[in-house]
Amino acid sequence: MQEEEKQTSNEVLTPAMRQYKELKEKYSDAILFFRMWDFYEMFWEDALIAHNVLGIAITSRNKNAKNPDLLAWIPYHAKEKYLPKLVEAWYKVAVAEQVSDPKLKWIVEREVQRVVTPATLYLEWEEYAKENISNYIISIVYDETKYGLSILDFWTNKWVTAEFDTFEKLSLQIYKISPKEVILEKKLFSDESIKELLSKKYSLNIYYFEWEKESKEKLLSHFWVKNLSWFGLDWKLMAIKASSLLLEYLELNQKSSLDFLQSLSYETFSNYLDLDESTIRNLDLIYNFATKSHKVWTLFWVLDDTKTAMWTRYLREAILKPLQSKEEIDSRLDMVEEFLNNPVLLDKVQNHLKYVSDIDAILNRLALNRSWPKDLLNLKKSLEEILEVFKLIEQEGSEKLRKLLVDSE
Repeated sequence: MQEEEKQTSNEVLTPAMRQYKELKEKYSDAILFFRMWDFYEMFWEDALIAHNVLGIAITSRNKNAKNPDLLAWIPYHAKEKYLPKLVEAWYKVAVAEQVSDPKLKWIVEREVQRVVTPATLYLEWEEYAKENISNYIISIVYDETKYGLSILDFWTNKWVTAEFDTFEKLSLQIYKISPKEVILEKKLFSDESIKELLSKKYSLNIYYFEWEKESKEKLLSHFWVKNLSWFGLDWKLMAIKASSLLLEYLELNQKSSLDFLQSLSYETFSNYLDLDESTIRNLDLIYNFATKSHKVWTLFWVLDDTKTAMWTRYLREAILKPLQSKEEIDSRLDMVEEFLNNPVLLDKVQNHLKYVSDIDAILNRLALNRSWPKDLLNLKKSLEEILEVFKLIEQEGSEKLRKLLVDSE
């Protein structure tokens, strides 16, 4: 038995337990999945949480010690079953893998490869991504006069930021997008009224984070630019701070380059009809209080006959952000009309779209080195089907439809 497997008292930690303790100190706000051969082991308080949330048994690593270390474990190949349950119970999970050959005589090295949170859970498996309609992560900061909000859509990687005079105006945008994860700077995390609103009224996952790098320099370095005027962020100090906070938080947790986040824009929300919370709720746009469902007996449920996950998300956003521009509205309606006037073409296009996977999710997994061989096969198949759709429209669609598609690119 290797040295790391030997049992010892609480006062003298084994090399493996020293590793666990060191990693746990770095990720004290997360459940630590500590890879030990074919298992992920959790100790002490983490073991109790795993027992309560996952319903798994608690044992101990050193049963004969005066104060045995509580231990809970799951098989390595059962991660897909258990990890989502912990994340959906509002816990972060730091996944520590073996990074050296376990067959060697000396201690096996382990490192945290990533921290899985509600907004990044879909990166683990394609099957889980199918269950998610929205996947926003947001950060909020405050400077006594203004609130800064940064919003990242982790499906499309659309990243926007804004500033608000009051938290009430900011919270309306939160209600519309239903983020998976909210990151607060530490002083806001101490504000019980804000925490209560976000956690109880909106049922959101809330975490706090303190960034270490200077905000503006952080963004300049990420985008490889000399100033932020291109992004419309001149003198938008709270927007810059919120975006920097979000970027640093993601870098720390994902342990990967985020170079694929290539743009950031300042949002005024003026291009859309302003729907307040009461209107969204009373019209059952995306949630029905009678059925307590986001799907059943809502406008979204009635309209959602989409064939791909990407268009499902687009439809939901279109409902919550009605266009104000007559030209954009007419263009959208013209395209719908062209397909309705050609039901044969519509049926053929829908048949191809059924085989298109969630390309947004696949590309993100590729960018973060988190992809599977199946992802590449699905991406290949999806692109082939999309090419067939364009060929069909070129051959059987009207000239107006072909022009509308070109103009919408």
